Amino acid sequence: MKKENISIKEIARLAGTSVATVSRVINQNGRFSEETGQRVREVIEAYNYRPNELARSLRVDKAQVVGVIVPDITNEFFSYIARKIETDLLEKGYMAVICDTNESMEREKQYIETLKAMRVGGIIYVSGDQKIEPIRGIPAVYIDRKPEFVNGDRGSCFIGGDNYQGGYLAAQRLIRAGRKRIAIVLHARTIATQEKRLNGYRQALYDYGIPGGEELIYQVENVDMDHGFRITKEIWESPERPDAIFYSSDILAIGALQYFHERGVKIPRDVSIVGIDDIPLSARVTPALTTVRQDYLKYGSLASNAVVKMMKGDQEKRTYILSMELIERETV
Repeated sequence: MKKENISIKEIARLAGTSVATVSRVINQNGRFSEETGQRVREVIEAYNYRPNELARSLRVDKAQVVGVIVPDITNEFFSYIARKIETDLLEKGYMAVICDTNESMEREKQYIETLKAMRVGGIIYVSGDQKIEPIRGIPAVYIDRKPEFVNGDRGSCFIGGDNYQGGYLAAQRLIRAGRKRIAIVLHARTIATQEKRLNGYRQALYDYGIPGGEELIYQVENVDMDHGFRITKEIWESPERPDAIFYSSDILAIGALQYFHERGVKIPRDVSIVGIDDIPLSARVTPALTTVRQDYLKYGSLASNAVVKMMKGDQEKRTYILSMELIERETV
């Protein structure tokens, strides 16, 4: 019976040659005699061997593998981007290696060293740490968080949303709903996305003559529902409660909805809420979350296209800034 899962090592043994020689015959590069090549091809044909394209690319040091650095795979915003990248790359004949850093710089560094050792063809950083320099010679695409050293120069690409616009749209919607004391919840890490959202929020307050102050700016160490719940408890138990809150992530806002539900707080009667991202869960919670949409699937498509082009030698400068859109639901 013909066997389809025979290994290269077995082929080498049956053909009476080395694994390296079998690899050269399969990939048609390097030196080998016609007689040896014939023996190897006969074994391959007898066992119906079909070389795995990924393994073959690794052997010739032209890996069709892309590393994808993700800060928190449990966050829907990041997981949907990663899935889109993985799907698009697979359609192009490439494989994605997903690396979840759990927002740890040290873990991200470890993953990068591992990907470097694997000789990956490119790396896509989905909200990666902004202080880690790219690996020389490996094309890099950055999504969402733009490091200062990335300017769309040769060998790098940035894809993100207009975060200033997003912050402005969120605050503007709350102002137009008649709210006068508007708080904002941000990730404590100093990253460009948060700064721009804060600046957009501040500009909207200024344009509409709404008072603002540092006492209305709150920060969380991690972006998840539990931290959204806890920071909302802190906000609601403060001496001067806000009448509206802008959360810089839908996940945080969904944690807030849980807190308000448990306390019997009516939304939007007692407090209005706006998130940002428009992850699928935002439309399924009760009440459905008013939010600012980022086209995260577009981020994934642009990233996979860009990294493949750069891996093939196209060094065109690339910076993509996508507009955001207010999505009206039930929390304002």
